[in-house]
Amino acid sequence: MDSLSVANLKQRPLRTAVSMAGVSLGVVLVVLMGGLTRGMTRDAAGRQSNVDAEIRFLPGGEISITTSNPLMLSARYAGAIVNGVKPAPENPGVEPKPPVAAVAAATPVGQYVQTGAGAIGFEMVDGIDYASFKDVTSIKIVQGRPLGSGGDEQTAHEAIVDRFYAEKNLGLDNKPIRIGSKIKVLDQPFTVAGVYEPPMLARVKIPLKTMQELFGGADNCSFVMVKLKDREPVDRVIETINDYYPGNNVIPTSEIPALYSQGLFAVDVLLDVVVGLSAVISGLVILLAMFTTITERTREIGILKSLGASKRLIVTIIEREAALISAMGVVLGFVLSAIGRYSIQSSTRLIVDLDIKWLLIGGLIGMAGGVIGAFYPAIRAANLDPVEALSYE
Repeated sequence: MDSLSVANLKQRPLRTAVSMAGVSLGVVLVVLMGGLTRGMTRDAAGRQSNVDAEIRFLPGGEISITTSNPLMLSARYAGAIVNGVKPAPENPGVEPKPPVAAVAAATPVGQYVQTGAGAIGFEMVDGIDYASFKDVTSIKIVQGRPLGSGGDEQTAHEAIVDRFYAEKNLGLDNKPIRIGSKIKVLDQPFTVAGVYEPPMLARVKIPLKTMQELFGGADNCSFVMVKLKDREPVDRVIETINDYYPGNNVIPTSEIPALYSQGLFAVDVLLDVVVGLSAVISGLVILLAMFTTITERTREIGILKSLGASKRLIVTIIEREAALISAMGVVLGFVLSAIGRYSIQSSTRLIVDLDIKWLLIGGLIGMAGGVIGAFYPAIRAANLDPVEALSYE
């Protein structure tokens, strides 16, 4: 029976190839979309947590990875957490607070999500105070020089980028990025002053002061990163900070990857749509291919039935052919997905993970869509009247 199914497929190579291509298209959609989402989420979440700071201090309200206004928190919280708060002549009524004893350093960070280069996806931009930023992270300048304060004309429009960004992008002159190249950040030209490692937070960093001026001039930031002294319990320090500065969100940095993933609800909905669309594509392709094949083979089916073939046997033969086409389409889809992953990663900054989960989902969708799509044509073939089938021309 297997040899009969294989022979039928070989007899119509063009239709078999087209059917395989249709199934593979559904597989590629699922695998690449799932892999792209997984890869970009993992990369972004990993860079969010790839810092030495154990605590992140954020403005009150619902925690979100993106916001229409990126600077909602006073940058002065960083100094207050480290040095405490004391009344000043210009603000004598302020409530004094001691430094948080377990804190070694803190730095304010502004963060904004902009359209990616070439309008592909999106990318984040950090506004940092480099002097304090290096105290809470392991950032190291491997080419060029550190980022300036942004307080003068020379350093106001400078940026530093990580090595991945430098290798995967072109400057405004369409040449590979090097020290002194111009890049577009927040719709402004910035000069690359240095390349840093390891990758952390956004791949592009500009002076926090410059970001503040571009977004209204207030002395604000998106969050404050807090580094603790050796072996200090994180939960206890978070409790202390909450007592001193209530109404804000204080979370461990270790929770950032999970928080980042939860914030991509819209992407999960899109993935569900893609999975459903892929199943429909696979099912329709096999249904049309099998339906046309059965019409062409009406006389053959009549001969089989006249020789005593049961309805069950006819259905089994059709379903086996559909399963073979689907299996070959799934394999082709996996190969095309691997080629697509290589092409995407070599020509863009997007990252695609060929995760086993999405490979399995893509394979199951391709197989299930093919088998289910062939069911109606198989039942129709099984119910053909043998006399009419034999007289069919």
